[in-house]
Amino acid sequence: MPPVTINTDHFSLDVGGFAGFFGGDEAVSAMETVHLYRARRWTGWFNSPGSYSVGRHYGRLANSRFWDGMFPGANIDPTTYIGLDGKSGPMYVASQSGTFLKQTGHLAYLLMQKCKDQRAVIVEGRKTRANKVTILDMPDIKFDAGTENSLTIHARDGFHKHVALIPIATSVATCILCAWGDDWYCFSLILLGILVNGISCFVIGSASIVLQSAASSKNAPPGDGMLMDGNHVIVVRGKEKNVIAITQGKFHLEYEPWDHDEDAETNDEYAAIGLCSLLLVIQFLTQLLLIPQGKLFGQVMFLTSFAVSWAYNLFLSSMDGEYLQEEQLVQALTLSEDRMKTYKLGTRTAAAVFACLTLQPDCEHKDWGNRGFKPQEILRQFIPNDTHVWTVWREQVLEQMRSSKQGGLQSLDLEACGNRIAAFNDVDKNLLGDLLLDARTAYQQYLVLQVRSRSLIGSVSSSVKMEA
Repeated sequence: MPPVTINTDHFSLDVGGFAGFFGGDEAVSAMETVHLYRARRWTGWFNSPGSYSVGRHYGRLANSRFWDGMFPGANIDPTTYIGLDGKSGPMYVASQSGTFLKQTGHLAYLLMQKCKDQRAVIVEGRKTRANKVTILDMPDIKFDAGTENSLTIHARDGFHKHVALIPIATSVATCILCAWGDDWYCFSLILLGILVNGISCFVIGSASIVLQSAASSKNAPPGDGMLMDGNHVIVVRGKEKNVIAITQGKFHLEYEPWDHDEDAETNDEYAAIGLCSLLLVIQFLTQLLLIPQGKLFGQVMFLTSFAVSWAYNLFLSSMDGEYLQEEQLVQALTLSEDRMKTYKLGTRTAAAVFACLTLQPDCEHKDWGNRGFKPQEILRQFIPNDTHVWTVWREQVLEQMRSSKQGGLQSLDLEACGNRIAAFNDVDKNLLGDLLLDARTAYQQYLVLQVRSRSLIGSVSSSVKMEA
């Protein structure tokens, strides 16, 4: 039997075809993190796979007839296209200003997801279907100088920049080894991939994330209200200009235009992205045609750089983009844990009373009408039932709220309802008793919250006096 020999002189890997489809989705997903991490735009200097997918994906952002012909498709705002906008937020009901939003925006959605993940204080009491209520005291937002409703969001730091040294070092090393092996085709193509991907990361990541809020009147009433999403409610308290940043604000990507002349026809801030997308497509075509001309050793080096870069893209794409946005929003608005407290109540009736108590203005009940505060409407947002039992329960709760702020609800029982329950049978009385018990549970927790608030204010005042 003759010996089997392998002649590698005429052996060639089909790396060009492999480069055409490998790692496209991961590369696109990894590029979407370029605005979420500090210095991420500077760490793209490696030979990344999926250049054709990235080029086609981001080429649609360029807005002109030329780029529309090169990359057909609808021109979408980059903020929505990259995933920094587009989510529908929960319903918002204001307690004093009368504002009602059936649907809020992306920032309210992020805040709701953040509060849902927050550890809750368990409130003891009757349990049926648990509801969570988050009390959020909005700080005073420091908008950028020269603007009334814009706040630049600074990207968070992370260890990704240290991990990025691995694909960068691998791409540079394989490029040098190709030159050492006298394979100038593979050397040139790896170097081309390093430069094109690095330039693309730098250009696409050059935008600043800006929180854009809506304008509000300086004489507007407080923006206190509720963000309601099923069994989770966020009670937002603060000035109108601060609350409106959550309910009507949004993220926006701001790219610098090429030409600052407002009358210039070439003033297209997305033209640079179009050029980078074109370079990515050219890189794909060049690698597809010229990689087969390289030697076996150079092709193996090219594949090695691709594999390590793909692993890094996979690492970036595995990160939760929504979580990163939540952290950026919390950091930008300085929402510390002291300002966000979540409580888990055993029933929806207890949650309704607790939310209503936390939203009542700091004034006598006779002035509630002047403030626009309608507690019965807040209770109806939770429980719109109009049966006799629920009507008596709402009336009793409101009566006790008006009568005293210092423990009136603790006396809620069937005897306090008087003649309003004279015609009730035993089933209705038992149901009303359970509902009143929920109200007492909510009020007791509200009293605990008030005591803690006074203690916190007292400690802050004492520290201020000591510093003075």
